[in-house]
Amino acid sequence: MSKCNRCNVQILDNSHICPMCNGVLMGAETTDYHSTSNMYPDVTPAIRKLNLFIKIFVFAAVLIEAILMIINSFAGDDVKWSLICGVALGYACFTVIYTLRRDKSHRTKLFMQTLFALLMVYLIDVVLGYNGWSVDYAIPCIIMAVDGVIAILMFANIRHWQNYLLLQIMMFITSIFFVILAACGVIAHPLLTIIATGVSGIAFLSSVVFGDREAIRELTRRFRI
Repeated sequence: MSKCNRCNVQILDNSHICPMCNGVLMGAETTDYHSTSNMYPDVTPAIRKLNLFIKIFVFAAVLIEAILMIINSFAGDDVKWSLICGVALGYACFTVIYTLRRDKSHRTKLFMQTLFALLMVYLIDVVLGYNGWSVDYAIPCIIMAVDGVIAILMFANIRHWQNYLLLQIMMFITSIFFVILAACGVIAHPLLTIIATGVSGIAFLSSVVFGDREAIRELTRRFRI
């Protein structure tokens, strides 16, 4: 059994890192479970069940994709719809593994899932013969939807709204990347891309202007200005 002096909890399993603050645990000098500090339960059985669930989910996804590819091959369809299903299943596997296993904040998970969602719709467009609908319409809509989700999270966690500033910056940079692609002629219909960039930029600028000192303090801390 170990103890986290920062959280004042005792960990019942063999962890070396505190599951609450990620700090290094100290070896407990006593095995007395009636300590004045709080007890953190042994999470090893739960982690094993979680890992088993992830393995079953990934195995089922691979098996389903193999069956779909066989069906698609024998059906002789011109559209490789099994590959589209494979892309969607791959995104589902990534979501399950990254969300449940990775010790990351929900902000980082949201951004990473957004990037993979953008990649997913682009790959589906490529599988269908690439008509450009992914970069023209789908990706800008996803960016604006994520901006809306960030706004909702900021209001829901109003006491720590400044924690989402970095996520707003990341979405703004992502939208600028697609504006550059539009300027290079990769995006045939850039109107939604420009609108998405404007939405991301206005959202971030509004947070900085109305956040005033708290926003400046957060940016200074993040970028060590």
